[in-house]
Amino acid sequence: MKKALVVLLVVCIGFSLITGCKKVTKKPVVLTVEHAGSLTKPIREVEDAFNKEEGLNVTFKDESHGSVAVVKDVSELHKLVDVVATADYSLIPKYLIPKYADWYIQFATNKLVIVYTEKSKFADEINKDNWYDILQRPGVEFGFSDPNTDPCGYRTRLMFKLANLYYKNPNIEENLVKSCPKANIKPKAVELVAQVQSGELDYAFEYLSVAVQNGLKYVELPDELNFSNPQYANFYAKATLTLKDGKVVQGRPIIYGITIPKNAPNKELAAKFIAFLLSDKGKEIFMQNGQPFVKLKTNVPKDELPKALQTYFK
Repeated sequence: MKKALVVLLVVCIGFSLITGCKKVTKKPVVLTVEHAGSLTKPIREVEDAFNKEEGLNVTFKDESHGSVAVVKDVSELHKLVDVVATADYSLIPKYLIPKYADWYIQFATNKLVIVYTEKSKFADEINKDNWYDILQRPGVEFGFSDPNTDPCGYRTRLMFKLANLYYKNPNIEENLVKSCPKANIKPKAVELVAQVQSGELDYAFEYLSVAVQNGLKYVELPDELNFSNPQYANFYAKATLTLKDGKVVQGRPIIYGITIPKNAPNKELAAKFIAFLLSDKGKEIFMQNGQPFVKLKTNVPKDELPKALQTYFK
């Protein structure tokens, strides 16, 4: 009888420790979000709003890279990532589907511009008709991001090719590439912002949203060159570029994409976060940051998306 009481007492003590007589420290939820550099500001604002408005206390492990590097973190380095957001939605089917992800959603847009400050050389002269001549003048320093890691980089190179056609000058691309030192080509475009602000660079190719978020002056390129207008999709498609890994990218309107990898540690929470990002609140945050939403599209039937996201599709 005494032995039975002792066993019962031990069981009760153990149970009480588990259920609350002694506080158990709950491990904080961590959500890993990897995204394009140009998404840094709106994504972080969405993260803050998500915790505040949903009454949650999620710790975000937030990483920004060039979008090619983002998808390769999943497909080649096999990193455990909960949310992947890229500046070019086509990278998701190109690198992640079907082995590493099942679906993606197209959600936001942008446009390519040339950023500068009032201290940039020939700042009072540059415009959408002469920018390629200004950049080639002696003493002018400009930069763009690496096409092999960042969509802004390969869009810049694709734009140079289109400029040959648009301005009816076959030498623009070759001359601009020769005029840009390798030291001025960075892994992601947002790394060039500080160099423009400090005067180290006179000009850099960026997204409009980056210019808006950083208070930089910018040259708006013609719609035929800035990848913002679906009306010119056929013209954009005339330019192609082969990356170092053999993948070929083609000019197309700028549309951002988002997905959850198959091996994501927190799929349910990731879906809830993306649902919030796509909500009116998330849409407002992106609009304020110069990245308006497009009509949401996905590559799969609605019922193959996480339940939290199905509401956005008919």
